[in-house]
Amino acid sequence: MADRATPGAVPPPVETFLAQDPAASVLGPATRPGPSAQVAVVATDVASLRDLDCPPGVLTRVVGIFLHEGAAAPVVVPRPEWPALRSQRSRRARHGWWTVLRFTAPVDLALVLREAAAQSVWGARGSWVVAGAAGPDVRVVNPVGFLLDAPEPVRALGDLDLHGGVSAAVVAGLRPVRGVRVERWEAADPGTLEALCLAGVPVVGPGGDGPAAAPAPALSPALSPALSPALVEALSCEVDLDDPLAREEHSLVLRRAAYDAVTARSGATRQQAVSVLLATRRAEMLDFALAQVARQRGVVRLELVLAPHGFDVDPQRVRELVGPGVTAQVLPQPASTPFGDVLERAARAAGGDVVLKMDDDDWYAPDVVADLLRARGYSGAEMVGMPAELHYLTEQDLTVKRGHPTELYARFVAGGTMLVDRSVLREVGGFRSVTKYVDAQLISAVLAAGGAIYRTHGLGYVLRRNPTGHTWQVDVDYLLDPSRTAATWPGFRPSRLLEADPRHLP
Repeated sequence: MADRATPGAVPPPVETFLAQDPAASVLGPATRPGPSAQVAVVATDVASLRDLDCPPGVLTRVVGIFLHEGAAAPVVVPRPEWPALRSQRSRRARHGWWTVLRFTAPVDLALVLREAAAQSVWGARGSWVVAGAAGPDVRVVNPVGFLLDAPEPVRALGDLDLHGGVSAAVVAGLRPVRGVRVERWEAADPGTLEALCLAGVPVVGPGGDGPAAAPAPALSPALSPALSPALVEALSCEVDLDDPLAREEHSLVLRRAAYDAVTARSGATRQQAVSVLLATRRAEMLDFALAQVARQRGVVRLELVLAPHGFDVDPQRVRELVGPGVTAQVLPQPASTPFGDVLERAARAAGGDVVLKMDDDDWYAPDVVADLLRARGYSGAEMVGMPAELHYLTEQDLTVKRGHPTELYARFVAGGTMLVDRSVLREVGGFRSVTKYVDAQLISAVLAAGGAIYRTHGLGYVLRRNPTGHTWQVDVDYLLDPSRTAATWPGFRPSRLLEADPRHLP
């Protein structure tokens, strides 16, 4: 780390800050990656804060930022992938502002400085040109606002005004457009393609986008190395953008690949540990439910907290069924325990940074947990979830698509997909001690506490509707009401992205 500043070389608040710990230091040209007890940063203004040369990998729990100029102190809302922010103190100091942030675990200083600069001018972000070595900022260019039914026809990439780059304003203007066609791969800018895909804009190649489109030419050899292999593969697919479901599926595959590539380059890839809470009264559904957990992929740390409600389960068998990639604990609960208490006990035993409530009889795509984490990353919401977009009615052998709007901040998500910060869950009082409406009461508590709830896509989740056995009772006429239904299909017809396992078909 840099040498400690001599007296008088830094503002008095910084000298006091450095005196608190012999291992404290000032960010400077000699700063090297590695751990530090606390780091002081001295900048002229917000613009210089954004341009500071801070090497990645400088890890610290305590960050002090002094701005010599500025209308207000820098304020940082921690990003979801960071450790929790324990405290943030700001005060007016002589010739500037002084802010000290204390985290519960070491955080990358470069990421904190970048976010402090960005959030200090948050009101201007809508027109920002977001570019850089890491690519677009996922909190600015992202799928928020994606429209399931886009009324305007496909536009050519060459017709777009992108001289200022792909900004949030450009993305907003493309929301009503069905998609963007690349006329010639060799003339396309890879950064532009990646940013459009990150925003969920359906991008297709020169072959066209209709049901009878000619095969798309392969991507230019010069373009392919600049994009991730997953994004190259996704861009090479043919798709009918006039089919709303196919268009949404294509958008989702593109945005996943772009998000993973951008966040990997940014260094903000600390994926938080997820604890799945699974409470079940039905021993006959246990193998099916465990299979939905076991098939999850793209998650670094996944824990299952299984709470069998009224029956016993062999913990060793549970661990064998979920596989070595999932840690598991089993907490049997008496049959008389209210459902809310069962979930609360499971939540208290969970060790993850975030908890996800899963239901025992619904179908989950392999990417559900990873998609929820992505949505949490670009939305910043305390709770994220999916809509109950697809229902399978067992008695009628019918699949119903509801047509819920997605990729927006909402007041409701499906209970079987609620992913929430474990700390937020504690702060709002946890799951309520009730037998019904457990999900709705938790959502209400998060909203009442000022938390944000974000609803991402619903293609990876199919809710099974049996004639009885649901805490949410609703009749079939309600589910089939044309005003609430976008489409119906005979039999079990999930999205292809569910990747349905033949062994678990109804």
